[in-house]
Amino acid sequence: MSVAQRIRALRRRRHLTLEALATGAGIHKGHLSRIERGEKAPSLATLEAIARILQAEMAELFGETVAASDVVVVRRPDGAVIREADYAIQALLPAEAGRAAALYRIEPGEAFRAADRPSHDGQETLYVLDGAVELMVADRRFALQAGDCATYDGGLPHRLRRSEGARAAVLVIVAKG
Repeated sequence: MSVAQRIRALRRRRHLTLEALATGAGIHKGHLSRIERGEKAPSLATLEAIARILQAEMAELFGETVAASDVVVVRRPDGAVIREADYAIQALLPAEAGRAAALYRIEPGEAFRAADRPSHDGQETLYVLDGAVELMVADRRFALQAGDCATYDGGLPHRLRRSEGARAAVLVIVAKG
């Protein structure tokens, strides 16, 4: 990631507008926009001012250090598990504001969950870790085996169940759209 990309990412993470950061750093909004797009190289004084407003170290702008909040670790016991009869969903990396994606491990039951027709923003990717499953997206059904992968718009109604009565496990990534 370039310095320009880091500045933009830090600004967004801090929920600052271009105008707010530019004003705080004492530069024109258009100049900051060109810096973030990599079209202009900022002076050292400008970088220091930007870092100060972003509450970041200069080393962070250059990718030499990261803030503690830049790395998220969820320990196994901390991943919430929802169990319903023979269906289990474990939030490996739960969805949170500002996070680009969420990660779940699902052990589907023998039947589609009666009330389960989720639809949400973003792209969903499903990877079968173990066993065989049946995926239903809107009106289409797909039989998937261990090692198979599928991706679809999370806004479409979708459901999952294991097939052939054997245990199955699926990894699901939901990326923001």
